[in-house]
Amino acid sequence: MTTSPLPGEFEFSDDDLAALLGCVERVSDPGELIAAIPALLGFHPSNSVVALSLMGNSASTLGPVMRHDYFPSAGGKPARQMSAALRQFAAVCDGEGARAVVLVVITDRSTGETLLDETIELAEVFEDILAGTCVELADVLCTAAIESGRPWASVMRSIHRGTVPDPASSPVAAAQVLGGRVIRSSREELVHWVHGAGRNHETIARLITSGRESSAYGGGSGGDAAVQRRVDLVLEHVRRAEAGSYPDPQECADLMVALTDVHVRDVVLGLAITSVAAAAEQLWLVLTHEVPSPERSWPATLLGFFAYVRGDGPLAGVALSAALSADSEHTLAGLLDLSLQSGVRPDGIRDLAAVGLSIGESLGIGDLPPALPSGG
Repeated sequence: MTTSPLPGEFEFSDDDLAALLGCVERVSDPGELIAAIPALLGFHPSNSVVALSLMGNSASTLGPVMRHDYFPSAGGKPARQMSAALRQFAAVCDGEGARAVVLVVITDRSTGETLLDETIELAEVFEDILAGTCVELADVLCTAAIESGRPWASVMRSIHRGTVPDPASSPVAAAQVLGGRVIRSSREELVHWVHGAGRNHETIARLITSGRESSAYGGGSGGDAAVQRRVDLVLEHVRRAEAGSYPDPQECADLMVALTDVHVRDVVLGLAITSVAAAAEQLWLVLTHEVPSPERSWPATLLGFFAYVRGDGPLAGVALSAALSADSEHTLAGLLDLSLQSGVRPDGIRDLAAVGLSIGESLGIGDLPPALPSGG
């Protein structure tokens, strides 16, 4: 298993909508910036530390957004997990060429002056870490929760206070919802949504075993014709998902047996940069719910990969965690998880999808949708 370089939970988001909105001048008030965080992450974070990188010569464009679990200070010093998270935030910001970063502490574990003291400690440690980079610490904010009317405070150089506006009224939230993105009430809700509650695990497990023993679907052998047949099966169910129809237990098993073919898996990765990406992602979600471990590691990995390619780091992280829970030795899930934790941008991961389509072309696979232009 490829382990995360960070203790606790870490998310990295580089959502295209956030990048398109871009200008921090539109959310120049610290309260407005805090209120935008749920839309940027896709869920309302609690007991978290969020780092928002600022790009461009004037540090006016929002870049990657990162989140980590919050751990209270111990003995007057930030917890070990927090120091590790701050180092990772700094490394990502420096690697991305950010000009500045805003740190936001969101926790109800500490109240009043204690929260201010702990936030000041984090600010001091983060400034020391950033001293070895070209990244400036623009502000450090804290609040008990990202809710309308909650007080916030800035602890940079002098204490500045205000109240959080309604997160649902944030212009970033409006743009995200218009773009079809759901903003969940918590990370736990996102985890529950990914894991689901499959009702047919035992039946599908038996059907997968039977399918693998069948000569019609045996292993990864059978030549190019067999690969074409398996890819056709996946594409058929992607088209059905686009129309709102999802596989029954036998079809789930058939799909999982098809995905035991390494060539099929490679080709299917390519769908992440085509017009059917959204429908395919919905199919992977259904299979992640319905298929038992360890087989569910593959649809969960595909779900994570597709989310990663379109810039939804939080969903990608939860899906890859589900994949590694199903199979701790899953190589691709481990590599993608490490890339995500290290702040590798979606553009770098997109190359894997392009390779998948190229493999399909080299195998003579027909009916594959063409790649969309980058950013399309």
